[in-house]
Amino acid sequence: MENHARPGPIEDPVSTLQFGPFELDLRRVELFKDGRGIRLQEQPFQILRLLLEAPGEVVTREDIRKRLWPDNTIVEFDHSINAAVTRLREVLRDSAEKPRYVETLPRRGYRFIGRLAQIDRQAAAAKGDAAPSIDTSSRPSDANSAPESTRARILISSWLAAIILVASASAWYYGYAKSALMAPTQLLLRLDIDLGKEVGRFGGADVILSPDGTRLVYVSQSRLFTRRLDQPNAAELPGTKGALAPFFSPDGHWVGFFTPGELKKVSIQGGPAIQLCKITGYGGSWGDDGNIIVTPALGPLLGVSSSGGVSTEVTELLPGEVAHRWPQVLPGGKALLFSAYTSPLRSDSVSTVMMSLVDRMRKTLQRGGTYGRYLPSGHLVYISKGTLFAMPFDLARMQSTGTSIPVLPDVAYNAAYGSAQIDFSRTGALVYQSRRPGSDLKSLQWLHAAGKAEPLPTAPGEYLFPRLSPDGKRLALTSAWDIWVYEWRHDTMMRLTFSGGHSYPVWSPDGRYVVFAGLGGMFWIRADGAGKPQPLTRSQNPQYPWSVTADGRRMAFVEANPEMGANLWTVPLKIDDEGVAGRPEVFLQTSFDEEHPSFSPDGRWLAYTSTESGTYQVYVRAFPDKGG
Repeated sequence: MENHARPGPIEDPVSTLQFGPFELDLRRVELFKDGRGIRLQEQPFQILRLLLEAPGEVVTREDIRKRLWPDNTIVEFDHSINAAVTRLREVLRDSAEKPRYVETLPRRGYRFIGRLAQIDRQAAAAKGDAAPSIDTSSRPSDANSAPESTRARILISSWLAAIILVASASAWYYGYAKSALMAPTQLLLRLDIDLGKEVGRFGGADVILSPDGTRLVYVSQSRLFTRRLDQPNAAELPGTKGALAPFFSPDGHWVGFFTPGELKKVSIQGGPAIQLCKITGYGGSWGDDGNIIVTPALGPLLGVSSSGGVSTEVTELLPGEVAHRWPQVLPGGKALLFSAYTSPLRSDSVSTVMMSLVDRMRKTLQRGGTYGRYLPSGHLVYISKGTLFAMPFDLARMQSTGTSIPVLPDVAYNAAYGSAQIDFSRTGALVYQSRRPGSDLKSLQWLHAAGKAEPLPTAPGEYLFPRLSPDGKRLALTSAWDIWVYEWRHDTMMRLTFSGGHSYPVWSPDGRYVVFAGLGGMFWIRADGAGKPQPLTRSQNPQYPWSVTADGRRMAFVEANPEMGANLWTVPLKIDDEGVAGRPEVFLQTSFDEEHPSFSPDGRWLAYTSTESGTYQVYVRAFPDKGG
């Protein structure tokens, strides 16, 4: 391979290089066409400058790599260089097949073949010639208004719509920071797609972009559909019933996705879906080495070959951590980005972590934000309370080089599980679902036997897991991850816990006590607010109470095991002012997920859900189960 030594920034008196209708102003670091300023991203700009420094000579890909990235930078160089040259040709209206300016030399590099002239602008200015000015009349924004264009509120017809926003990731940060770097000339593309009634579930993004930013894949009616952005119609991908949390392969030819209890892949060109392994997952990232990193319900991240096989642990939980989620295999395949949780249902307990896949060394990059992603522009982005934040980031040193700033508000996300409805291509485009103000708030309602819903008088709030008291006069519920009791006849709300991290309240049969899930096990507290929470069971695995027998002597609960998934347990119980529990006993433990155990009124049966069939189904077993 040829290797030409390249000088650094040009320091000679020549201020402008001219070719065809284009002029490259070296002092102002700007590109003009017919006197009008053209916005060009930093990497394509540097490649153009490198070519013009040695017209007619071969500029190797290694030359470009050394100019754009320092040594030891973890970047997928080939893909990034190809993308940058493609963007340069788009701006120059050039063609790889019939080049006028940039010629491709296969397996060697590139060469500038146009006629190049040098202009001394200082001499021209002395003669009274006017310097070219930037004309912004034909573009939607300039450097100062770029933030407004990327932050602009996009009206959608309903909450089911997905919004695709094509904009450069590098423009987000530099636009907000008023940087002198030039932003790209890319229009804002808005697209509404009806995704059905299942948007914003607890899995990963329901709408994703291909790595090259040209294709959309989305979940609708629990199936996967795809369409190119330059085509009007979508096509269903066969064999994807029950699909959840899709993600692209690095080459964009395959889509990985989850169904209850399974990881599958399907070709973007069609054909049957292929099962890779039995696993309950909620998000994944497909590395360049052919391995897929997936998010389980709890525990460390798991790795699976894209050819199929047995899953293996990729990360290790540190003391206090309960789950690793939302992985991103970084360019080059040598490092991994993920979210680490100390509470399974609180996004404020999360940290963004980077880990080397070579020696497993890890580093915490940011606390309090979820769904972290590294972008080719050199930024780390994450979601905090529905707002996308970005910070400049040095991938080689694994550290930020500036402060975080908000770049995109109102991104739909799941506060409990930390997932966000947003995805990024390698070209800097993004797709996201807009979150309506107040969309996280829920109202409490009665549902009458005839099917009529009647709102309760309390104001909407962040309510979860409502449970009606045995006498029907009160509701135990979770709000802001604490346990409350609502007396609907008097419209009064009483708070029982104050430290956060609490969920899944269950009443005792006499209505005097509430059992609930917390960090480290299950707890109980008096329903009248007297006293403090008291421990009932202790476990490093999350435990969720669900049902108590009518005599109050036994409780069914779910324990989430990182290796076995969600399984059913029961425990002997005595709930009074002493509140004691016996030794927990396994009721049903399989490789599938079993949840929602509910005792029959006479205590002789236990109903529950399971993914044994490949999707959630309701089952009933005798209690105690004697194998019948």
